[in-house]
Amino acid sequence: LLSVLGIAREIAAAWGLEVSPPPVALRESATRADAVTDVAVEEPAWCPRYTAHVITGVRVGPSPGWMVQRLEACGIRSVNNVVDVTNYVMLEQGEPLHAFDLDRLAGRRIIVRPARAGEGLATLDGVLRTLDEEMLVIADAEQAVAVAGVMGGSGTEIGPSTTRVLLEAAAFDGARVRRTSRRLGLRTESSARFERGIDPRIVLDAARRAAALLAEVAGGEMLTGAIDRYPRPVAPTLITLRLGRITRLLGIDVPQDEVEAILRRLWCRV
Repeated sequence: LLSVLGIAREIAAAWGLEVSPPPVALRESATRADAVTDVAVEEPAWCPRYTAHVITGVRVGPSPGWMVQRLEACGIRSVNNVVDVTNYVMLEQGEPLHAFDLDRLAGRRIIVRPARAGEGLATLDGVLRTLDEEMLVIADAEQAVAVAGVMGGSGTEIGPSTTRVLLEAAAFDGARVRRTSRRLGLRTESSARFERGIDPRIVLDAARRAAALLAEVAGGEMLTGAIDRYPRPVAPTLITLRLGRITRLLGIDVPQDEVEAILRRLWCRV
């Protein structure tokens, strides 16, 4: 229930309605994303999935009024059109995202790795934070540029001169994000969601939604293909449901066809 889409799914299941996710229309260029950047994940157990999209020709500026109003209604202030899109999709889909200025990443690449003992990072809130080996960071070829699942660093933030964006959408280990957040005394909208567990299967859809919105409100076009590091895809969980058990728990009989319909409205396969 930490996303508009999640709430919509619950309401649909209760009221016999269908959810209509927002349409995604992407315009991709002839250049491939892996021709300009790369991603390496050193600890897959700490980061089960990491995806990166590249959007070029971006024009950073104010967001349209409708986006600003919706963000402010949720208690989030507008920053600029690129950052606002990441927050908007987080609220809508439940998947936190982060945008890096690609040209401020050393080596134009991403390395997801444990922090080094005593490694420092100036986060977006202007605080210089000291990290340890139990924390996961997003790094470029030289140094940490973000605390994974918690907050980005000021060195690669989106600014007026940004024209190329690397859009991160990932799934991080929830327990590790929670411990990192507590040790740093830094709780964010992103950490609040990651620490509860993000389904790796929603990552790519959220990234594509954000890429489409970026093209709409900030111009530019997406390079072809996502860089998708997903070494051990998560298999759907198989649950056995006994109709008699439903009757004993609820005290009423629910017809089998109604049970199946409710589950399908919750996006379960029956």
